[in-house]
This record gives sequence, C-alpha cells and structure tokens, in this order.
Amino acid sequence: MFSRKSNIYLLLFILLISVFILLLAKNDFFSEKEPEINRVELSSEKLDEIISQAVLSRATGYMDGEFVTEGHIILGKEEKGNNVKVYTVASLGVYGFENGIFTTVSGSGSIPTVMEFETDTQGEWELKEYKEPMDGGGYGDSIKKMFPKKIYEEIFSGNQDYYEKLKAQQKEQAQVYLDSIGREAEIQPGHVEKTLSNINVEASNKLFAELTKYDEFLNNCPYWIGTREKIEEGQRFIYETKQEKTIEGKDMIIYSKTNEKGEVIEKREYLIEGSEPVLVE
Repeated sequence: MFSRKSNIYLLLFILLISVFILLLAKNDFFSEKEPEINRVELSSEKLDEIISQAVLSRATGYMDGEFVTEGHIILGKEEKGNNVKVYTVASLGVYGFENGIFTTVSGSGSIPTVMEFETDTQGEWELKEYKEPMDGGGYGDSIKKMFPKKIYEEIFSGNQDYYEKLKAQQKEQAQVYLDSIGREAEIQPGHVEKTLSNINVEASNKLFAELTKYDEFLNNCPYWIGTREKIEEGQRFIYETKQEKTIEGKDMIIYSKTNEKGEVIEKREYLIEGSEPVLVE
C-alpha cells in the first residue's frame, strides 16, 4: 500500500510526463520542416548542358547576330551536397552572315570562368554564380583567387590551346544551325576579310560614321563593300554596300536592302562631290 504522500508524488510525476509529451507533440506539429531536396546525380552530359546554358545566358550586350554559340572546357569541379562549383575556360560566339560567310560578328575570347550551380527543391540545377577575372592589371591576381593553384598554374602555363578548342565547338554548333535552316555556307570563326570604300576620306567619314548614327537603314548597311544579312520579324534581308563610278568618272556609294527573292525594299545612292556625299534623288 502506497502512503498518501507517495500517491501525491506519483500523480505529480505522471502529470509532468503528460505535459512534457504534449509539449513535444505541439512543437513537432507547429515546427517548420526543411523542404526535402531531391538530389539528382549530376552526369557529365548534364553538367555540359547546364554550363552551356550559363555561357549562352551571357549573350546580352554583344552585337546582334543570327545565332549564338558557346564553347567551354572543364578544368576541374568540386561537389558538395546539392552544390557544384566548376572551373572552366569559356567562350561566346555570335554568328551572322557577312559577304555570304557565316562568321562570328561578336563574342569573347577564351575566358577563365568559375560557375557555381545548386539543385532546387525539385532537383533542377540553377546557376548561383558566374565569375570572370578582372580586366587589366588585376587579371592575374583575380585568377589566383578564383581557381585552385593546380588549375591556375595550368592556365598560366600556356601549354593548352584553349581558343582553338573553343572555336571548334562553336563551329560545330554553327554547322548544326545551318543544317537546320537548309543553308550551305562557309563557316569562319573570327574575322572575315573586308574591302573598304576607296573615296575621299572626309566624304567616307560622313557616310560611314556621321550619317549612320541617326539612320537605321544606313546603320544596317555594311561599312565595307559587301553584304550583311539580318533577320527581321522572321524574314531574312540582305543589306549591301557598293561602290561604282559614273560615266563622268565620279565615285558613287550605293546602299540597298533586298529580301531573299531579290526584291528591293530600300535603296539610296550617294554621289561623291569632293568631300561631300550628295544624295541622288
């Protein structure tokens, strides 16, 4: 038989245990649970894909072209949980038609770049950081801060021809694009040789610098003697700049815009009178 005092202690103990259990249950019910992250295995193919997307996303700010390509070389990576940091050399190339050649009209060289990706709650990879080195005098020091020693030593060694490898990747993508639009053309990464007009220097400056600032048509026409193609509202147009001579032997610069059928959309002719380009009405 328990004494009355013992019974009181027992009831208090049971009461305390009950309160403790209720508090635990309440805390578990109202506490915010961390969202579960569906971690997915990052295959080499998927890694290449998300790096490509990250490089292509940097195209803003480069001169407009018809098709954007990229190249990248993976120098190393660090994976931790749902995060991966990738050490690369990357390049962007914007392609367009100049003189009938599919070439890079703008882009970047081979840039040492660090990218960091993270999976979201759905297991999709998101770009968290895209870091390039500083320009000018801070270039070398910033690379040393961005990359592990083994990798930045490889970058500085000059033993790898990154540029040629990156351009080869871009050229391959450009060929796929040409195949998709059913066009055969020479693909030339880099500079296409151009012939400039041979007219009075002052007249040339007025035509190819001053007038083009405020005239969209002239701005779209090449600054060289030749052609440039542009896609406008889904249609292809060919802008051309020609130099001819009149019967009297005077120089004339002719600008034109035609569609793929060869129909003239707009045309202007400038007669060169000494240092003045005169529009022929």
